[in-house]
Amino acid sequence: MDWLSEEEECVLVNAREMSPLWSVLADWTGSEDEELWLASAPVFAEIIRRWDEAGYVQVYEGDEWPAHEGGKRVTGGALEVLLRRQSTWAYREGPPVIGLLAVEGSSELSSPP
Repeated sequence: MDWLSEEEECVLVNAREMSPLWSVLADWTGSEDEELWLASAPVFAEIIRRWDEAGYVQVYEGDEWPAHEGGKRVTGGALEVLLRRQSTWAYREGPPVIGLLAVEGSSELSSPP
């Protein structure tokens, strides 16, 4: 999908997989080094914020994966704060799970603009 940046394509794939946010960074870097992840977090936070506004993805916070099942959607100012927090992007095996979900509008991303 040459109309999407590599970073955007990574977000889309992870959103379709209902991935936790830390997984986006792990996939992008191909590393388990969380310090390396944090260097990439601002780029992905901006894509997710922009795509949430456009109706392509949603972010949920829940007690277990997948976060959108039984979790609470995070939007607006709360999403901005969540995406800026380093702990949002940290690997964790327990709650809270902060997950990404592709929604119906994301189908627009599958073809050139």
